[in-house]
Amino acid sequence: MKRLKNAIALLLCTVLLSGCQIISAGDDLLQTPKPSQEYTLLQNKLEQIMGTTMTYSAPQSGSYRNAVTFADIDGEDGKEAIAFLRDESGGKIYVYAFTKDGDSYQELGSVEGPGTAIGAMDFVRIKDGDQRLFTLTWTLASGVGKGLTVYSIQDGKLKELLDTTCTDYTIADLDQDGTEELFTLSYEGAGRKIAQVYSYADKQMSLLSQAYASQDVQTVANLQAGQLSPDGTQAVFVDNKIENDNGMQTDIYVLDQKNTTLRNLSQNSGTSTYRATTLYFCEDINGDAAIEVPQPSPDAPDAVHVTDNVLGEASSSDINSLMDWYQFDSSGQAQLALTTYKSPTEGWMFKLPSAWRGNVTISTNSGTGVNQTVFTPKGKTAPLLTIYVFTGDGRENKAKQQGLIDLGSTSDISYAAKLGSADSELALSKKQLEDAFGVIMSEWS
Repeated sequence: MKRLKNAIALLLCTVLLSGCQIISAGDDLLQTPKPSQEYTLLQNKLEQIMGTTMTYSAPQSGSYRNAVTFADIDGEDGKEAIAFLRDESGGKIYVYAFTKDGDSYQELGSVEGPGTAIGAMDFVRIKDGDQRLFTLTWTLASGVGKGLTVYSIQDGKLKELLDTTCTDYTIADLDQDGTEELFTLSYEGAGRKIAQVYSYADKQMSLLSQAYASQDVQTVANLQAGQLSPDGTQAVFVDNKIENDNGMQTDIYVLDQKNTTLRNLSQNSGTSTYRATTLYFCEDINGDAAIEVPQPSPDAPDAVHVTDNVLGEASSSDINSLMDWYQFDSSGQAQLALTTYKSPTEGWMFKLPSAWRGNVTISTNSGTGVNQTVFTPKGKTAPLLTIYVFTGDGRENKAKQQGLIDLGSTSDISYAAKLGSADSELALSKKQLEDAFGVIMSEWS
């Protein structure tokens, strides 16, 4: 036993000094924990439990990737400790909770987990004081979906509130009452995807409501909580890939005005949320805090002309295209918020001024070490704007030598631009150009 204690002590010290965390404080994830009396006290308690057959089992993903996490869970100003231990003799994983009592840690209970490994740990905010729940996802032996459990500390004991399965989940305050809900996606018996919302009340976590996903949706490509416009209603936006289809369907889920019924706005909206491309996800494209849903612009076939694409991609508006971005309100009504020209292959985006929509054509020209995208008023020959994408050696000098406006760079691409005549009513200023241009990251998989 003495050798076991020394081994555990050596392991903890090595981890703490190297920055790899077995024990950390949940309130400051980026700060490397320092050896302290608190850690030593908990270590003594863990040694008693672990014996010779148990080992640490940390979550494999997420923000809380520690075998032991300190956090105030019961809201009583103290920090509880949550530990994850695996019994090597049977492979089962156990969740332990502890609280500090004087100069020692006391166990609040333990629960056997439903899976073979812990996926991620997260917290659910409760409006009453500083109380929080914590969630765990699990790798299941069946290999189908993932396990999802929710725990609380009530009356000095660790309590499991929910044990279910899902394919994806997020946490959001959908009814905006100060307590966050748990939103999950899973398959029902008939094989159709269904969304479910679980709510915490009266010390219980229970199913509040559920709604079907759009027909034939399969893999979730992107899931995020965010605001609708203009009233700020909270919603969950799910970008789904479609079975046997190269397109993407966005489902938008909200709770109704009484906050008791989950609705999928995409099923009763007058504006389609399907798009025949998988390159674009929902996002707050214009920085107004509301999430926008992309749709290929109806102007794209007439406005976008690929004259020569040296990259060898298909010459179509799906590769370099005009996209309309719509905001939705809680009734499902959509309103155009912005139109963008986005070049995923070259890694940049331009937000079109509203006066340009339907009034400009866009053409691309490719050459050795430089590609050009030219914005020209319809029926005119003089460009309003030319964006240059330089690659290869000396790319930054090429832009400077031509007296172009610098728009930034990545590790292997330099971006620049040239403004056209200021006499046009559609002309941009340098400041407007710089505000409208942005470098983007690859979003597709």
